[in-house]
This record gives sequence, C-alpha cells and structure tokens, in this order.
Amino acid sequence: MEKKTIKLNDCRKQYTYDQDKACTPQKTIDHFMTRLEEANLDILEEVRRIDTGRLDIPVYFSVCGKDALKTIGTKKQMGKGSTPVQSRASACMELGERFSFFSFIKNSDNFVVGDYDAMIQAGYPVLDIEYLLASVHDDSHSPELLKELLTGLPMQWTWATNLSREEDVLVPFSWFYAINEFNGPAAGNTYEEAILQGVCEIIERHVCAVISRERL
Repeated sequence: MEKKTIKLNDCRKQYTYDQDKACTPQKTIDHFMTRLEEANLDILEEVRRIDTGRLDIPVYFSVCGKDALKTIGTKKQMGKGSTPVQSRASACMELGERFSFFSFIKNSDNFVVGDYDAMIQAGYPVLDIEYLLASVHDDSHSPELLKELLTGLPMQWTWATNLSREEDVLVPFSWFYAINEFNGPAAGNTYEEAILQGVCEIIERHVCAVISRERL
C-alpha cells in the first residue's frame, strides 16, 4: 500500500463567472477529453443535454462507456451550471469523480486489512477511535468498549492526510464507507480545487443531516 501525502499549494482563481475555478469550463472539458484518450479505456460514450429549457438551467448527462459502466455500476451522471459549457464540464467531472473513486475502492493495493489492534501493533498512526464514535453520534459508549468490540473484526485501512496538522494517518475505510458511502469524493482541475469541492459537499450533507435529525 503506497502512502501518498497530500500537500496544499496556492491555487489562484482564473475563472469566476458564477463559480470559482482554476481554469475555464472549456479548458476543463478539453483536459478531461485529453486524459480520456490517454487512458485508452472506454470511459465516456457521450455528453448529452437533457433539459427542455423550461427553467433556463442547462443540464447535461455524461453517459458511461463500457469500462466506466463496469467500474461504477451506473449508466450516467448529471451536470448542471449557469451556462451550457459549465454544465457540460460538471457532467464530465462527475464521471471522472465516480470512475476514479470506484477504481480506487476496487483496487486491493490501496488497502491493508486487519482489525484495529493489529494496525496499532504494526506501528501505524491510526485514526483515534474517538472519531469513530463521533461519526455515528455515539456519546454513550467509551472508546475502550468500542475497541473491544472491534477486536477480531478485519477492516480495510487506507492512508489519508490530516490537513490541519499536516500528518499522515491510517483510516478505517470500511467503517466510513459503510456509514457515508461515497459522500465527499470530488474532482477538480487541481488537488486544491478538488479538496475544496469535497469539503463543501461534506459540509452540505452534514447540515442537511443535522436539520433532518434535529427536525429543525
């Protein structure tokens, strides 16, 4: 399992029409298409506009090619924006996001398998078990009890970066995928753009969950 440390760099906005991006939507599309050609895989069948214009909001589908369909398991993604080119770029990046994510989780080389104690004994800097309790809003059980319950339960672990501390940490992917599925994956023109998009999505979903849970 290769460790890839994430380091943030300056990423200046170059496009600000109703969104803040590192380049124009057309450049995003052009770069996406170039990378598809380099991949030598059948990832994209077509990008198709599907709205009727009734709301004056352009909406596009990116339709999966054979390899993408096999990897993702769904046939299409939806993209939207203030302009047609923004919507096309959105649909393309949704496909890139999902194809990359499901390719990652289906590659066993990205993970090490074992229970919580085994990872600690192996010397890995594992995520503090208190985060697991917090992730399911459990404030009634102790970290010691959870650690005992997880003994003998193998999970997939993968590397992540704590950006605020600039530290690498091993996280129990199986745990968080079981409760969040694919909330948070995001694509971007740069690492910084993709990370910002993913963080904003997590905040968005978290607020919606709090409103629903607390009946606000």
